[in-house]
Amino acid sequence: MKRLIVLLSLIAALALVGCGGGGEGGGGGVTVPQMGGSIQGTPLSLSGAVSTFAGLSLTGSQDGTGAAARFSLPFGCTTDGTNLYVADASNHTIRQVVIETGVVTTPAGTALSFGSTDATGTAARFYYPPGITTDGTKLYVTDSQNNTIRVID
Repeated sequence: MKRLIVLLSLIAALALVGCGGGGEGGGGGVTVPQMGGSIQGTPLSLSGAVSTFAGLSLTGSQDGTGAAARFSLPFGCTTDGTNLYVADASNHTIRQVVIETGVVTTPAGTALSFGSTDATGTAARFYYPPGITTDGTKLYVTDSQNNTIRVID
């Protein structure tokens, strides 16, 4: 039961902070709150300039670098400090973006192939995964149409 409460806290933190770090040791500068706690982190110093890091205004599923990559409803994301992990909901996949280079790959799921299969890599199936978070070791994915929480080692 305690693991479920911690997992729900992680998911709630993701909903509050969007693309934040996982938990302690997650490398994203966000501390996941305990029940009744608060979110703390290192304040960002932003200039306000907005640019596209990965993807283009065209929908699709394409691995590539920067604007050569394509997503379809990238909904949730998390980071381990080195990589950004994206729940690409309409593609039913989990995407990985190397923060330093902008290279996008698909480590779990196959675009447009939905289902509920526990497997490795492209053999795994999701059905509209909108949320993702990390505890610094594993990824946790909300698999909305399967009504499940999935874990990726």
